[in-house]
Amino acid sequence: MGSGKITIMVVAIALFMIGSDNVNVATAQFCGANVSGLMNECQRYVSNAGPNSPPPSRSCCALIRPIDVPCACRYVSRDVTNYIDMDKVVYVARSCGKKIPSGYKCGSYTIPARLS
Repeated sequence: MGSGKITIMVVAIALFMIGSDNVNVATAQFCGANVSGLMNECQRYVSNAGPNSPPPSRSCCALIRPIDVPCACRYVSRDVTNYIDMDKVVYVARSCGKKIPSGYKCGSYTIPARLS
């Protein structure tokens, strides 16, 4: 996977998970997100491939909680949504206790209502 695709995946992982072409992913932190930790702990929960996401692990949630959602949403584009499932991202973030209001615009994506 090229560095551009890794960057897009990182951005995606974070609803919230932000990366940059000119930083070292192993130590990168953006919008409160530990990028390498998110890649290791949360990627499997938000991937476009595969079935619906199981509840996220405690270690994934620990990495999700400090993320600044409005900051991270500035980096969500249609390209990002080619690599991750934003519905899964919202599910994971909400499962981890992030308050994300329905109708909130996150880049090119609008947060849906919470399903009962």
